[in-house]
Amino acid sequence: METDWTDLFLLGTVLFPGARMGLRVFEPRYLDMVSRSLRSHHPFAVCLHQEGHENAPENVATLAQIRDWDSRNGMLLIEVEGGSRCSIVEWRKRAGIATARLCPWEEEPHLPIPPRHSWMEPILMELTGDTCAGGLDATTAGMLLAQALPVPIAKKLELLLLQDPVERLDHIARFLCEKNSQ
Repeated sequence: METDWTDLFLLGTVLFPGARMGLRVFEPRYLDMVSRSLRSHHPFAVCLHQEGHENAPENVATLAQIRDWDSRNGMLLIEVEGGSRCSIVEWRKRAGIATARLCPWEEEPHLPIPPRHSWMEPILMELTGDTCAGGLDATTAGMLLAQALPVPIAKKLELLLLQDPVERLDHIARFLCEKNSQ
């Protein structure tokens, strides 16, 4: 099911469902977009721009709901939380803002974190600030870890595109083990 046209916040990174991201908004076109979102309580979508084409989106976006905001020195500071991932069906520019018709992805199954990945629990506890992080499902854990990983953007996009939560955790585990052995 496609949605109506949704504003896209084109960035050099991605937003994972359930994860939070801070954004500094200063360009007038994005200030207008964020203001519309705040007034209407409708999300916009965060989308990685195509490499070498800052005005063209990749084919996947994540809906973003504003959770907090502040203003300093003429700049709007917002914190967004990722919602559903969506495919971009078509897009266009409108008043300097990319907008798109989106097709939401099906929600991933809520699977437990496999025992082979239980060693990630302390990392998740630190990320969430919650001592019950071991109670997270594989999808939530993978999305939070993927958002925090210091990996190249191509790897983050690859993790965002995966639709199997255990496979995502496997990829993250391999990266963390490789990083730890260096």
